[in-house]
Amino acid sequence: MERLVPGLLVTALAVLILLTMVWAWRARQRRQRAFAAPAEVPAADARGAELVRASVLYVATTKAGEPLERLTIPGLAFRGRGEAAVYEQGFLITIPGEPETFVPRDAIRSIGTSTWAIDRVVETGGLVRLDWTDPSADGPAEVESYLRATELGDARRLIDAATAISPLRPITPQQEGTSS
Repeated sequence: MERLVPGLLVTALAVLILLTMVWAWRARQRRQRAFAAPAEVPAADARGAELVRASVLYVATTKAGEPLERLTIPGLAFRGRGEAAVYEQGFLITIPGEPETFVPRDAIRSIGTSTWAIDRVVETGGLVRLDWTDPSADGPAEVESYLRATELGDARRLIDAATAISPLRPITPQQEGTSS
């Protein structure tokens, strides 16, 4: 009996914390409702030839210049292990259990490296940062997606391939700093 009351208090506190987390996430989704509609992913044959594919750890997508503000874009809301592929017509991010995200080549603003985003800090230039324009319901929004390549050399291959397909060629890969 002497452990029942403290056990109930700890359980009640844990439930309260979980409910607060759910409430906060839903509030974030309401604030970012312009990103609620998933972007249309073109059929495999409309993407063009695959130039490069790499296993990645997807870290986050944030507003441009605000690397601590996670966006709730469908398919990119949660961190996870996945794949990134560069096609002739754009950049594809696939995370198992989430909708695929396709960034058309015309939406790519720049691609480079970064050292940190939200809660992930790595060695200098350890993250691939894709700067792109999302067609949100409130109008085009400049965003940045952060990926960590799992195999040596894949980050450079992704950057080189995305630079090659960009209509803004030549893109100067940026290290840190603001997006272009």
